[in-house]
Amino acid sequence: MSHPTTRFKRLVIKVGTSVLAETTGTPRLNTLHALAQQLATCARQSCEVVVVSSGAIACGMAVLGLVRRPRELAQLQACAAIGQGQLMRLYSEACGRCGLTVAQVLLTEADLSNAGRCRNARHTMEALLKRQVVPIVNENDTVAVDEITFGDNDRLAALVASLIRADLLIMLSDVDGLLRGGRVVARLDDLNQTHDALAKPTKRSTTKGGMLSKLSAARIARHAGIPMVIANGHREGVVPDILAGRPIGTLIPPTASRLTSRKWWIAFSVRKPHGTLVVDDGAAEALLHRGTSLLASGIQAVGGRFHAGDSVAIVTARQEEIARGISGFSSSDLLRIRGLKTHEIASVLGSASAKEVVHRNQLVLMKDAA
Repeated sequence: MSHPTTRFKRLVIKVGTSVLAETTGTPRLNTLHALAQQLATCARQSCEVVVVSSGAIACGMAVLGLVRRPRELAQLQACAAIGQGQLMRLYSEACGRCGLTVAQVLLTEADLSNAGRCRNARHTMEALLKRQVVPIVNENDTVAVDEITFGDNDRLAALVASLIRADLLIMLSDVDGLLRGGRVVARLDDLNQTHDALAKPTKRSTTKGGMLSKLSAARIARHAGIPMVIANGHREGVVPDILAGRPIGTLIPPTASRLTSRKWWIAFSVRKPHGTLVVDDGAAEALLHRGTSLLASGIQAVGGRFHAGDSVAIVTARQEEIARGISGFSSSDLLRIRGLKTHEIASVLGSASAKEVVHRNQLVLMKDAA
């Protein structure tokens, strides 16, 4: 990694469960204390740090004497409710010994997919950073209703890095980086399926994610202009060494041309769009190659229930997702006007607040977010 240290004034460090806890869920206190010392080193270098930490469920499992991660949502939430307090106590004690104050920040996907709540979360973390407090971020697992996480904390870390406009995202795991033939890939510029094939999901019973989720998170970060490093959290001094530009782990640099903030938000803020619009071949061709808006005439089918202003996936008849966007109509209205010409809409709905179903300024092509 050949970036100058002075560039990194704000970073996000994601710490995986495999770094913080044994396979039984028992916390690795020595590792946590070593991490706190590295955070203190960052503070002395005037580098602001936000930590996105897994481990709450593992801590809860250890308290309850569970060997394997539960599958039932309520049981996962129970483990998280018990373990989150334990995890924050450990962070507070370890960082306190190094003269650092920590703050708990619990988020849900709804917080980061809603513009107002997203802005409030950013202001809170920036206020903490200005007071030299280290935010410890995790999913608010106990109120999650769809999945126990944003998908995983790797994705949460990428979203937080983008939210606070971090200069660098560091993913600390129990491996040295992305491996090819048993060797670390020092730099990865192309996140395609060939590289995905090199990564394997985690087999640990206390955690979720793995290298595949880190590559997915890298897509989010790199399109926000943020480089990401995957490194071994058990390596002594790993964070200061990365900041010093030493070649550690796998570096995934940002894209040459980044998405606008609006298009980035449309592409990545919601893991699962609220609905689906199936378009005909003509509409797909116009979207992909002519940069047009999506009109009602090109819509063949509508899936899901959603309101005007919700995110939708735009797919072909072969169920290939080609774009995401913000719908100008509700699903109930679209079921009535699909296939119609624009001038016919008002006569069906009585009025029409929008001409386009998805305006091109409210749409991002998936090939541009790959």
